[in-house]
Amino acid sequence: MKKLGIMLDDGYHDLELWVPYYRLKEEGIDFDILAWDNRQYKGEFGVDPVSPTKLLSDSMGKYDLVFFPGARSPGNLMKNPGTSAIIKKMAAEGTRFATICHSPLLLGEAGLLRGNEVTGHPSIKSEVEKAGATFVDSPVVRTSDQVLSGRTHYDLDEFIPELMNFYRSL
Repeated sequence: MKKLGIMLDDGYHDLELWVPYYRLKEEGIDFDILAWDNRQYKGEFGVDPVSPTKLLSDSMGKYDLVFFPGARSPGNLMKNPGTSAIIKKMAAEGTRFATICHSPLLLGEAGLLRGNEVTGHPSIKSEVEKAGATFVDSPVVRTSDQVLSGRTHYDLDEFIPELMNFYRSL
């Protein structure tokens, strides 16, 4: 059975969490909410808090796909030095990653963007390029078999079908 996780911290973009969350639920896809602490996490707009189902500090097993909502969540995740190590470990195990908005920065921090094309919020263009990637201003970019990236919540109508195809192709 395919194993999917959504990794987040406080400040996630509410639409970038809840739209994929409910779309995955509609498809009957089981997934875990991954975070560092066992508490409620709040989105940028405070729509509904969410609690993790698995802690990043615990042995989680292998994930086939991990999705990262954007906004301030990626920056908050990077404050924990263990985040980059976990992402590197997942990549070595063959985990696929789906990013949107500011979350490609997590893959950049883990050294996983070099030589790839990626999209995200226009404000991260220089950071993506410093990580060795080519920034593409497009709603969705499938970098490789391992990375799918979306630009912003305005592009969810194009990103969600690609995310579902990315998951189904596992």
